[in-house]
Amino acid sequence: MKIFLNTVVLSAFIALFSMNVAYSEEALALPVAEFEFVKIFSGKDADFIREKLGEPAEIMKRENESGTVEFWVYKNIVKVGNTDKTYKYTQIGIINNYIETLGNTNRSPK
Repeated sequence: MKIFLNTVVLSAFIALFSMNVAYSEEALALPVAEFEFVKIFSGKDADFIREKLGEPAEIMKRENESGTVEFWVYKNIVKVGNTDKTYKYTQIGIINNYIETLGNTNRSPK
C-alpha cells in the first residue's frame, strides 16, 4: 500500500510539474486578459519578462531604500476586464531582477 501511495504522489507531482513547464514555454498571445497576466508574471524574473514580452517601450529608474527600482513600460498588452479594450500602459516594477509590482493604466506613467 505504501508503494502504491508513493507512486500516486510521484505521478501527481510529475504531472503538475509538466503542466507548469509546458505553460511557461507557450507563446504568449497579446493582448492578455488582466487576471491571466498577473498569474503569468507575478514573482518572475526580468529574463522571463523579456522572453515573453520582448524589450519594453521604456525603462524608468528610481532610487528607494531597497536600491534601484526599474519600471518597465509596455503598451497595449493587457485587456481591460472582460472586454476587447486594452490598457494603454502596463508598468512592471523590478527590484533585484524580480517583479515586485504590476500595474495597468490609461494615464501616462511619467
